[in-house]
Amino acid sequence: MTKRYKKINAEDLYYMKASDMHPANTYFHFSFANYHDPNNINFGVLRVINDDNVKPNSGFGTHPHHNMEIFSYIVAGKLTHRDSAGNHEILSRGHVQCISAGTGVMHSELNEQDDWCRFLQIWILPKEKNLPVRYDLHRFSFEDRNNKLLQIISGSENKGLAPLYVCQDINVYVSELTAVDKSISFILNEGRQAYIFCFEGSIDTNQYPTLKERDSLKIYGQANMKFTLASDKAHFIIIEMQLEKSE
Repeated sequence: MTKRYKKINAEDLYYMKASDMHPANTYFHFSFANYHDPNNINFGVLRVINDDNVKPNSGFGTHPHHNMEIFSYIVAGKLTHRDSAGNHEILSRGHVQCISAGTGVMHSELNEQDDWCRFLQIWILPKEKNLPVRYDLHRFSFEDRNNKLLQIISGSENKGLAPLYVCQDINVYVSELTAVDKSISFILNEGRQAYIFCFEGSIDTNQYPTLKERDSLKIYGQANMKFTLASDKAHFIIIEMQLEKSE
């Protein structure tokens, strides 16, 4: 099929400032809570990307989830996770946690520190409903992703490709570019689509638009991409999945 893409500029994201009612400065990529746009519900099985910068000594108190695959990527600061399954973890930059909410789980995500904590909360629609609740995490290092493409999450059917998996046909990669003479290659196969979010710095994407901080790119169908620095650094995530039938 003909290659297609759509760029989402940072200024077009829905933004909610931290307040007494909301603990974070949040950029919403898709409809969530009080933000509802019928034309922006999801991208394939990708249902939510919330870019949260949580106030010191604040956060999201205990709340329920069910029938959703959820993972969080820590960008800055420290995030404390507690859940009804007895898990209690403190995660730092580059660490990733996965929750298969399935039959239902209660959890909290708190910034118990004196500095702000920025993290990406990402929801994936599951392949099946009412799956067993599962929690996992991996503490990736800077070296794992520095000037290379690191797969952090795979689908449940090819779970050996990454340290973490979710119950859906997706692959998730991150990279942190720091050298001007380095490039990152990514091949998107026919019948697949990808959501690329540059959350720090900016990147050039050869034949596609440059992504500045908080810009995103939707790619549909076969593509051969090459990422290079457009600033002094860049930190980005790629979420790859099956192409929507309507596309």
